[in-house]
Amino acid sequence: MNRNLLNIRTFLILLILSVFAFDNVALAQKKKKKRKSKKEKDTPVVSIEEPSKKDLRKSEELFIYAVNEYLLEEYQQSLELLLKCNELNGKNDGVKYQTALCYQKLENYQRSQQFAKRALELDPTNKYYYKLVAQNFEILGLYKDALQVLEDQITKTGDDEEAFFQIAMLYLQMGAPRKAIEYFDIGEEKYGINDIIVRQKQRIYIRLGDLDAALLEGDKLIKAYPEDLSFKYSQVRLLLGNNKTDDAREMLEPILKDYPNEGEGHFLLASIYRNQGESEKYYEELKIAFGSDDPLTDESFNILTGYLQFTYNEKKRKEGEELIKIALEAHPNDDRVFAIYGDFQVSIKKYAEARSYYMRSLTINPDNFKLWQQVLSIDWELQETDSVEVHSDLAIEYFPNQAILYFYSGSSKLFLEEYEEAEAMLSQGLQIVVDPSLKIQFNAQLGDTYYKLDDFEKSFKKYEEVLKVDPINLYVLNNYSYFLSLRKENLDKAEEMSHELILAEPENDTYLDTYGWVLFVREKYEEAEKVLEKAATITKNGTVLEHYGDVLFKVGKVEKALEYWKKAKDTGDEVTEVLDKKIDQKKYFE
Repeated sequence: MNRNLLNIRTFLILLILSVFAFDNVALAQKKKKKRKSKKEKDTPVVSIEEPSKKDLRKSEELFIYAVNEYLLEEYQQSLELLLKCNELNGKNDGVKYQTALCYQKLENYQRSQQFAKRALELDPTNKYYYKLVAQNFEILGLYKDALQVLEDQITKTGDDEEAFFQIAMLYLQMGAPRKAIEYFDIGEEKYGINDIIVRQKQRIYIRLGDLDAALLEGDKLIKAYPEDLSFKYSQVRLLLGNNKTDDAREMLEPILKDYPNEGEGHFLLASIYRNQGESEKYYEELKIAFGSDDPLTDESFNILTGYLQFTYNEKKRKEGEELIKIALEAHPNDDRVFAIYGDFQVSIKKYAEARSYYMRSLTINPDNFKLWQQVLSIDWELQETDSVEVHSDLAIEYFPNQAILYFYSGSSKLFLEEYEEAEAMLSQGLQIVVDPSLKIQFNAQLGDTYYKLDDFEKSFKKYEEVLKVDPINLYVLNNYSYFLSLRKENLDKAEEMSHELILAEPENDTYLDTYGWVLFVREKYEEAEKVLEKAATITKNGTVLEHYGDVLFKVGKVEKALEYWKKAKDTGDEVTEVLDKKIDQKKYFE
């Protein structure tokens, strides 16, 4: 959407907001830091002049656009418009308040406070102005000042539940937990029981070492909401967390008697059995819990993940698999269960099965980047390049800004000889890649791709880009030197690069073959024979064997050359088109 154009609905919303702001109503907040301009420094907070009608209209008009910019999180632009509003109408508390909000977003809290205080001076009955002033004091670490403002707010604007909560939290930050509880109690007495406040008080009591008081707070919630099992479960967890296992069990058993299919209750009972060392009962309770149709929690998935660590233990492994299968049956639409079963299959090295479960998970919830990476890793592990292409292209639909996916897609297309598509994907990925090491891989693959597209200038340029930042990149040194030898270009450089390869890995048959072939092209046949002979003893690769046959022919060993040409053909590997001609005529052909 063009942020400078407003549709009718947006315009109406902003118009309403502007009227509210001029009538002293607050807007929401978000942080975004910007540098302050010279204009900000010169704008006075207080104006003594009465605005003209023309200025008032202009100010209201600008305010609408300022609100628009604010909603778009363009806080600096919003601020500039608001400062003009202040110049035109310096006595509007709504403008002052909105300006204070903008400064707060830009993390200029001192300046925000100046405008917030002025808004409060103009309208001392607006509770939102008090809250903003108090909030700025809190951010600046002036807790006592913040407390005073909130207490003034309660006096001037009447009781406010949020204000009591804010005062209590301020006392907590000041290291006065008992005082915080006092204000929580005042709020509770005035407005009734609030589960958020009760839980906060429980945390304070636990920190103070007063478990009984924390439990009493929990009892209040249970009595106030007897049908809400979550409060009872919270109480059980509090007991368990403080080694009150018997009390926790005593509280839990009647719940499960009344609600036998409650998954959470059975998970808690399983925890009790685990704490008591009753492993068989623990496992039986887990089966009931995972078979419940209650939504699975992070805690329950942690249990399943724990079983993945016992792949060496046959009994535990089977138990873990059984629990996952039970969970799958009870929760056929929970993507996380399929994903964890995929993890289980990986742990026992059943990669194809793992990928199948991962894909079922992604069918339910495709917004899981980590899982797409798992699938693609398995594709490569299984050497299924077609699958890499399909899955990476699918993943890009959901994660178009993840460079690694373009690398997977481009690399697979290169392998499948879809060179133009490979170039397109790799080039797109290169535009968004951030990781320097991944950028090197993109350029290396583009070098290969451009070579296959017969764009040799671009190909060699990409290789040079890699070697500029990574001069011992063996992959590029190998391909670059080999392709130069095939084109019989810059052979001095090709020999130098390929020699670096065998210095780095003297037993690598591919690198030996590259170096030997460069020597062959340079007609250094005796040296080439030694190098290629070593390569041929290490590998049964058809290309290497054919190259060794070629150099044998050049040094006059025709029969032995014929032997290796035949060996090359027997491998079934990709070899030159003239290999049969070499064998038939017992002669070397390029």
